Amino acid sequence: MKTKLFYCCMALLSLGILSCEKEETPDAQRISQSSSNAVVSNTVLEGLDSCVTTNLMAGQHHVAGDVRVYVDLNNVYVEYRTTGNWFIKKTHLFIGNCGEIPVTRNGSPIPGQFPFSNAYPNGTQSVVYSFAKSNLPECFCVAAHAEVYRVENNQIVQTETAWASGERFTPRSWGMFFSACQSDCFDIEDYYFGN
Repeated sequence: MKTKLFYCCMALLSLGILSCEKEETPDAQRISQSSSNAVVSNTVLEGLDSCVTTNLMAGQHHVAGDVRVYVDLNNVYVEYRTTGNWFIKKTHLFIGNCGEIPVTRNGSPIPGQFPFSNAYPNGTQSVVYSFAKSNLPECFCVAAHAEVYRVENNQIVQTETAWASGERFTPRSWGMFFSACQSDCFDIEDYYFGN
C-alpha cells in the first residue's frame, strides 16, 4: 500500500512540474542551440535588410544561393539561403576574430572545428544563426561552409560542399571567408529616427 501511495505521489508531482514548464512561443521556432551565444532557426528574416550578401558557391562553380549578414539593435544574424533545387544538409559556421578561424598548419580551414554547426537530414533552404552583438567584436570574419545537394524529379542528382564567397584562405584551398563591421550594418540614428 505504501509503495502504491509513493508512486501515485511521484506521478502527481511529475505532472505538476511538467505543467509549470514554459510553453514555446512562435518566436521559438528554434531547431537547436549550438552554444550559449548562438541560436539557430530555419525562419527567414523579415523586416531587416542584409548589410552583406555573398554567393554560396557549391563545388566552386555553382551558385547554390547566398549567405547574408543582418544586424539589428541587439543581434547579428548570419543566414544561409539556397535557391532553386538546392538544399542544405549541414552547416559549419565561424564568426568572430579573423585570427581565430580554425585552420591547418598550411592555412586551410577546418570546417569540422568551426564552433557552430547543424545537420538537416530532410534538407532545408534557410538557416539563420543569431548572435548577441555584445559577444562579437566591432569588425568580424565569417567563414560559412555547408554541405548541399541538388534535386531533380525528387531525386538527389548532385552533392557538393559549399562556401560563402569571399577571400580565399590560401591559393590552394577554395575555402573562403568575408568580413563585416557592426557599425557598417546598423545605424542607431536610422533605427530611431529613420532617413
